[in-house]
Amino acid sequence: MYLTGSRTARRLQEARSTREKVPFNVLMLGTVSLLTDVSSEMLVAVVGYYLLNVLHESPTAIGFLDGLYNGIPALLAVPAAYLADRWQRRKLLAGLGYGASAVTKLGFPAVGPSFGGLSALLSADRFGKGMRSAPRDALISLSTPPAIMGRSFGVHRMLDNVGAALGPLFASFVLLWTTKFGTERKAFDALFVIAFCIAGVGLVVFCLYVTDHREQVRERATASLGAVFGVLRQPWFLLTGGAVALLGFAWVSDTFVYLTLAHRMHLTASEYALLATGTMGTFVLSAVPVGRLADRVGRWKVFVLGHLLLAVAYLVLSVDVPDTVMLIAALVLPGLAYAASDGVLMAYCSPRIPAALRTSGIAVVQSIGAVAGFVSSVVFGAAWAHSDPPTVMRWFALAVTVAVVAATLMVSPWKDQFRD
Repeated sequence: MYLTGSRTARRLQEARSTREKVPFNVLMLGTVSLLTDVSSEMLVAVVGYYLLNVLHESPTAIGFLDGLYNGIPALLAVPAAYLADRWQRRKLLAGLGYGASAVTKLGFPAVGPSFGGLSALLSADRFGKGMRSAPRDALISLSTPPAIMGRSFGVHRMLDNVGAALGPLFASFVLLWTTKFGTERKAFDALFVIAFCIAGVGLVVFCLYVTDHREQVRERATASLGAVFGVLRQPWFLLTGGAVALLGFAWVSDTFVYLTLAHRMHLTASEYALLATGTMGTFVLSAVPVGRLADRVGRWKVFVLGHLLLAVAYLVLSVDVPDTVMLIAALVLPGLAYAASDGVLMAYCSPRIPAALRTSGIAVVQSIGAVAGFVSSVVFGAAWAHSDPPTVMRWFALAVTVAVVAATLMVSPWKDQFRD
């Protein structure tokens, strides 16, 4: 009788959760992320190809810059998140991050074809991301009922990656159109200005339509460094962080996935710029369904198993297969894996972190992944410089598989202590 009642209660809860709507605040944050990602991906989509084939930089240098691009957010994420919790000004910190990313776009025309200049501006853009990501995700979680947390993060990531998919398309169109009326340098200058304008529109939407979320005075007092370290010392957090680090060390950045495709398929610059659309398009289509699935079957389970798709993609890139098969595997499988990772991980961690410390806890998890990604990119670039892309991909496919097994063993003993 007790089991029957439990099942009935669970079904009623699932029925109510399917009827609940994603909050307006989440939709507006998703819209801002969409516009910001259009702006950023217009530039990121062509940087790897530009460095390798125009500036003729080494894979090691590209790996360092790519790792820096993905790792720099970790430098600001934790202090910015702590201040957001301490001051209860999550919207302010996130807005400063969006503003920083927008302003840097105007610096690209000034630096020209300079590796150092590009590195500095891309780093500044990532500082903006580090400042905004955790406060933004905290606003999402604090605006959302627990029963639909996975769906809310899925909707946000879907909108975020609509922008990531549109950015390369816009870049390709702008470059093709503007080169008809001037030099290639002027075409890129036009691209930078348009990217700034789009980011500016996103900042306006953020200021006008996103609302902050502040705790009661009694809860604010708990946002101290001691309380933050108390959360970090909890067994579930230590094991989850360790698992995230292992999976991050085995991850291959999109830049190297696309450069491997370009190397094996002899792609042109315009074809290369469109590769991200395939990955992000898959992410867009699968983010909400995968978020719903995570809410139902378990968020950690979906997060870890999603990484197995990356192992398959890397393995396909390491063997001799038809170009069509290689292209589909390298773009679709990572897109599905990303839908099962970033937002799902935040939905898994958020309910376990006290509301007053939500931003700081999320930032630490994101920083662990970012630092691991930095190490992974540097290692991949150095390995490519001394070997060839298929061989390196084969080793990383094995590394992801081992990391998935380890992550499953590390977190599984604790999963039943927390409601997923």
